[in-house]
Amino acid sequence: MITSREHVLGRIADHLVGLDRPLRVAVDGITASGKTTLARELTSLVAARGRSAAHLSMDGFHNPRAIRHRLGRSSADGYYLDAYDFASFARLVLEPLGPGGDRRYRSRIIDLRSDAVVDEPPVLAPDDLVLVVDGSFLQRDLEWDEVVFVDTPFEVAFDRGTRRDAELLGGLEEASRAFEQRYHAASRRYLEEVGPVDRASVVVGNSDVTRPVLRRIGGSAGAVVNLFSYGTSQTAPVQIEHFGRTLVGKEDVLPGHHRVTTDRHPIVSFTGDPADSVAGTVLEVTTAELAAADIHEVDEYRRTLVTLGSGAEAWVYLRA
Repeated sequence: MITSREHVLGRIADHLVGLDRPLRVAVDGITASGKTTLARELTSLVAARGRSAAHLSMDGFHNPRAIRHRLGRSSADGYYLDAYDFASFARLVLEPLGPGGDRRYRSRIIDLRSDAVVDEPPVLAPDDLVLVVDGSFLQRDLEWDEVVFVDTPFEVAFDRGTRRDAELLGGLEEASRAFEQRYHAASRRYLEEVGPVDRASVVVGNSDVTRPVLRRIGGSAGAVVNLFSYGTSQTAPVQIEHFGRTLVGKEDVLPGHHRVTTDRHPIVSFTGDPADSVAGTVLEVTTAELAAADIHEVDEYRRTLVTLGSGAEAWVYLRA
């Protein structure tokens, strides 16, 4: 199924908003995979859905140049180990925005171009903030609520990055050398040592920026999540059509909601009335299957996390 960039990123935004709690979100990937652009777009889409949202770049948490280049300007190990001040980032951003934190976080500690230390007052985060952070190596020694991995092949990222940075790095030849010896060599080490693709909770293929592919959502590779269905997805023929197999499921109810049938689909809305409930089936799906369900559903629906009558947590598609 061919889908637009807005639809795919909108589904990721729906997922974040549907979690209904403050979130620290990493946008991870190899150098020049498209992280910064995606992070900015995702922040805007989250805000458009009524949540407080802010974008932060790891450019503001680089180590000073003397530390970044102590192993040499072309060193891959130097880039991997010394580029970022992860300890300060955890202390000044992730911990204040985590459980028990005071919600006062710093947006940067260095100006990358001038290499000057920045000492700005902290930002007070609203209670419902979704903070979206883009950078490299973000799953190495950092704790996040959600991680979006921008999965772009090295050859595609190499072409993008060298053309983007040619002027900055002294020409296309110098840029190509920098990507081969430093940036992408370090990225390969990261992929091998950390396994960030499998660990991420969302994986989006970004080879074609106009047609990204939502490969997984809702958890790490191999994870199984609950999806509450009140429509045709409860039936074996539809499950086989959409997922390629019949799913494990059991009956349950969604309290405080009301179901109506439109011209095309049944749709459920929140009422908050304990007398209202919707009967359905809890289905066990993989995170790849949840991604497929997201893409299949029309824009009338948005997925959110709910507590069912049994006490189990499950994802459900509600009226947008």
